[in-house]
Amino acid sequence: MHHILIVLVLAGLLGGCAGSGDRLRLLQEENRHLQEKLTLAHGDIDTLTSEKTVLNDKVADLIRVSGTLQREKRARVEEADQLRKAMRGFAQAQMEMLREFSLRQDFFDYIGAELVNRQHSGGENLTLVDSGNRLPGNGTLLAVRGYFIVPCRLRLLVLRLIKEQWEVVQVSAPLEVGATGLRQINLEVPMAVQAGDILGFSFAGSVGIPYDEKTGYAFLFSDPLRTGSRLHIPDTKGTSNRRAYSLGGVGLFQ
Repeated sequence: MHHILIVLVLAGLLGGCAGSGDRLRLLQEENRHLQEKLTLAHGDIDTLTSEKTVLNDKVADLIRVSGTLQREKRARVEEADQLRKAMRGFAQAQMEMLREFSLRQDFFDYIGAELVNRQHSGGENLTLVDSGNRLPGNGTLLAVRGYFIVPCRLRLLVLRLIKEQWEVVQVSAPLEVGATGLRQINLEVPMAVQAGDILGFSFAGSVGIPYDEKTGYAFLFSDPLRTGSRLHIPDTKGTSNRRAYSLGGVGLFQ
């Protein structure tokens, strides 16, 4: 009986050793597969790292090229802008010289009452509308010309007949008259006009222009006239309610 037990114990131990050996071989095989996968993964990582380095180099080259192109573009834009400014300045200077020369030589048209000293003067903060001197054609107003008896400040107005009423369609910047006598004050910005328009002259403070009564077709308005203002001008032909002011506009008309 004792011998039988010993035999059974030995058999169990041998069977257990055989089972452990199989599991060890399986574990070794799995470990080998994992090592192979790890090796392949390292290879892929090395390849991707190399590709990333190449791509980074290409990106750096593209950034350098883009920067160079941007600098060249800015330089060309600045050069073109400077050239445009120079050409524009030259053209404006030539146009201004031609304008000044033409005005000095009296090449342009004068529209208004005769520029002489007159019998009466006075008034403040009035707008004079000359209904008797309509513009002869489409064109451009360039200046105001008048016989001034005191320094003054005024604006030039353009009025247009719209639906049987005269509407202020343009108002110039303020014009300063610093001396007396026959003077011409150029507009900072020329004003486009149409045939049939009439002119108004809005004084801030003293009306520095003399006038005669019972002649001319100038109307006086005490309310300030602005762009969009509308007014009715009655017919004064044959009446004594008429004035002529020594003032008018200068321009070029068709």
